[in-house]
Amino acid sequence: MKDITKGKAAFVYASRLSEFKFSPEHPFKPLRVEKVYEMCERKGLFSDPSVKIIKVDEGNEENLGTFHTADYIDLLKRADSGSDVDVDMLYHGIGTMENPIFRGLYQFCVLSVAATLKAVEMVTDGFESAFNPCGGFHHAHSDRAGGFCYVNDAVIAVKKLRELGRRVAYVDIDAHHGDGVQDAFYDDPEVLTVSIHESGRTLFPWGGFENEIGKGRGRGFNINIPMEPDTDDEVFTLLFNDIVMDSVRRFAPDVIVGQFGTDTSATDPLTHLKMTNNGYIEAIELMHKSFPKIVALGGGGYNMKSVVNGWTLLWAELAGLDAGGGYGGAIGGVLMGDSSIEGSDLRDMRSYLSGPKKKELIQSADKLISYYKEKIQLLI
Repeated sequence: MKDITKGKAAFVYASRLSEFKFSPEHPFKPLRVEKVYEMCERKGLFSDPSVKIIKVDEGNEENLGTFHTADYIDLLKRADSGSDVDVDMLYHGIGTMENPIFRGLYQFCVLSVAATLKAVEMVTDGFESAFNPCGGFHHAHSDRAGGFCYVNDAVIAVKKLRELGRRVAYVDIDAHHGDGVQDAFYDDPEVLTVSIHESGRTLFPWGGFENEIGKGRGRGFNINIPMEPDTDDEVFTLLFNDIVMDSVRRFAPDVIVGQFGTDTSATDPLTHLKMTNNGYIEAIELMHKSFPKIVALGGGGYNMKSVVNGWTLLWAELAGLDAGGGYGGAIGGVLMGDSSIEGSDLRDMRSYLSGPKKKELIQSADKLISYYKEKIQLLI
C-alpha cells in the first residue's frame, strides 16, 4: 500500500475544457471549470501544502475504448468538426438539441475523461481524494449520448479502479438519475451503485425507481432513491443517512467514485427540489469521514452561482480547509424563490418546508427506507 501522507487532496484542472461551448443557449456551461478554479483561488484554498493542483492539457484516445464501442467513438470523431449531423449520429443521440455537435466535441470528450483518470491516479498514488469539476457525465451509454453527456467518465473511472484491484462504490447525488452508470454495472456484484435523485416521474431520464435493484448476481447492488419534487435538506438527509450511508458501510469500499452535481439546489432552473447547499455538503462531509478515499466528479448544475459555490465548498471539504462562513440560521415555512442571497458567502441560507407538504415528503421518504430495509439491505 502506498503512503497516503503524500497529500490530502488534488484538484485536477483541465483549463482547456472551459473554452468549449455546446451551443449559445445550452444550459451546460463548461466555463464552470474556470469559475470554480478562480473561486477556490480567491478563497485561498490552494495555498495549503497538503493540496496540489494537477493540470491536464491532453488525453489518450484509447481511454474511451474501455467502455465505449469503436463505432460510437468514430461518430464522436466525425462530430468533432462541429458542422454536419448525419442519421447515424442522431440514432446514437449526437446532434440533438440535448447533445449538440460543436467544434472540438471529440477533444472535449477525450480531455474530460483524461482529467477523471488523472483524479483516479492521484487517489491510487497516495492522495486521500481528488476532484475533477468537469466530470461526472453519468448519462452516456456505451454507444449513445444522453443528457448532455457524450462519454461516461464515471464508468471509465470505476473500471480503472477495478483493474487496479480496488473495491468501488459509486455514489451519485445529482438531481438526475445516473442511468448510464447503472446500466454499466447492473448485473455486477463487485460494484455498488447508489443514486439519490429526483423521481423519474418528474425528471429526465425518467427512470431510477426504487425497484431497479440490479439483476442476476448483481441483484441488491444497484440502489435508487427517487425523491419527490420539493424535497428539502431535512428529507434528503434522512434518506442519505438511512439508505446511502447504510448501504455503503455494508459494502465497505476501498474507494468511492462520487458524482456530486449541484442541481439539487432550489435555484436550479431544470429541477424541482428545494435543497440548499448545506444539505449537499453535509452529506459529503458525513461520507468522507467514513470513507476518506474519494474520486470526486462534478456533474449537473445549471445555476452558475450555485455550481461555483457548491463545488468550492466540495473542494474545501475534501481538502480539510475552511471555506469561510455564511448563513447558518433556519427559516420555517415553504421555501419561496432563491435561497441564495448576496452576502451569504458560499453557504446558502438554510430553509425548510413545513406543513402538510413536509408531512407528505417524510411519509414518502419512510416508504423508500422501508423498501430498502425489506428488499435490498440483506442482499448487500
